[in-house]
Amino acid sequence: MKTAKTTRIWVTSALLAAMVVCYGVWVITEAPSYWETFLFVTLLFLLFSIAIIRFVPYLLLYFETGKEPHLERIGERTYRRCGLRELAGVVLWILVLRLLQLLITYLIHFGLFGYTETFFRVQRIWLDFYHARTSFPAYPLLSNLFWFVSFNFNHARFISSYLVTALAGAMFYYWVLMDFDRPVARHTVFFWLLLPAGCLLMGTLPDGLFILFSLLCLMFAQKRKFVLANVFAMLSVMTHLLGVLLFVPCIIEFSEMLVEDLRKHREEKSGYLLRRILPAISFLLIPLGFAAVLLYSSVQFGSPSELFRAAAETFGYVPSTPFASAAALSNRFLDAIRTTSGEELLFELGNTVPNLFYLVLGAALLILAPGRVRTSHIAYMIAAYLAIACTGTLLEVPRLLSLCAPFILTITLSVKPKWLRYVLYAVGFGLFLLYLTAVVGGYTVYGAAI
Repeated sequence: MKTAKTTRIWVTSALLAAMVVCYGVWVITEAPSYWETFLFVTLLFLLFSIAIIRFVPYLLLYFETGKEPHLERIGERTYRRCGLRELAGVVLWILVLRLLQLLITYLIHFGLFGYTETFFRVQRIWLDFYHARTSFPAYPLLSNLFWFVSFNFNHARFISSYLVTALAGAMFYYWVLMDFDRPVARHTVFFWLLLPAGCLLMGTLPDGLFILFSLLCLMFAQKRKFVLANVFAMLSVMTHLLGVLLFVPCIIEFSEMLVEDLRKHREEKSGYLLRRILPAISFLLIPLGFAAVLLYSSVQFGSPSELFRAAAETFGYVPSTPFASAAALSNRFLDAIRTTSGEELLFELGNTVPNLFYLVLGAALLILAPGRVRTSHIAYMIAAYLAIACTGTLLEVPRLLSLCAPFILTITLSVKPKWLRYVLYAVGFGLFLLYLTAVVGGYTVYGAAI
């Protein structure tokens, strides 16, 4: 007990010291332009520090006992099997809801511009999100298979996004159902679809495909089928760079399996090492997926780094520390308030306010997650949050955090009263309509330039 406490103190202290160093370097090397920026970054520093203090004991206890406290709660688990018919119903409902988005898109366009185009011509807006120079290979290659249905590559990608989003929703439902009851699974899928960034799922973007692959990876890692988990992690990497971070939950689940084997002396059985070699080697599939992206970039554009260079140029990605990125976003917001007006101010607020809010929300969810979701999923959330915070511009925070499924699950689990869930549904739907209106009106939303 004393050794475990000492380990917890040392690990927590080391991580907090690293946080203090990063924060101190930012304060010394990049003096805040505004005192509001200093307060905002300090708030993020405190929230993330609290998240570390909460997570480290939870992680060490997990490796010591192999137990997930949230799985012991009575009434939140379901043991009735989820059948194919139930999942097919989820797919059907999502397909219908996505069709309603097409109708809402037309009504918004009619309200903004009057009758200028037919219903189907208006929907061409969803075909304009795809940019070959910045797209990882999995999405264009898989979506092009639908060319045999539409005989048009733009339409093929639209059909792919439409269908894959429904499959991802069903996978979301099943993944949550592995640990929780059906109401939690339904609410999680609803929150995912009603988040403001959910309006982009209809566009020719890889978001739905990435969610599908990442959830399959998390599911198989949870089932301790690591070869399949790493296959889908590789496909996730080939869909979006955030897929690299799936290594974190997979390796934690794999390490816990080895610790459990030692705890139960399974390693003493004949052939144990041979049964563990293939799952261990399969982790090489993740860097292999990254190598496949480099090869695709080399073949398609003539240089292995061209895909990343184009993405950095298009979206303004620059390597940065989390605090410097947050400060730059805060300064942009404050500059806009002080120096611009009219439509330009509205544009800047639309680009900065949601990202500032999601930075705080993400840090708060990291604090709430321990004891609610799996340890490996919390580690994935922390890795994703830090990776997103280091992109420099931070204009895609809501969209990128929405690609990390445990964040959405944590929102659901943190909102218990039914009335509060319905209030969030109403707020979410209102914001969904607001940002859908921005997309239809021609604004750039969450870095998804059109």
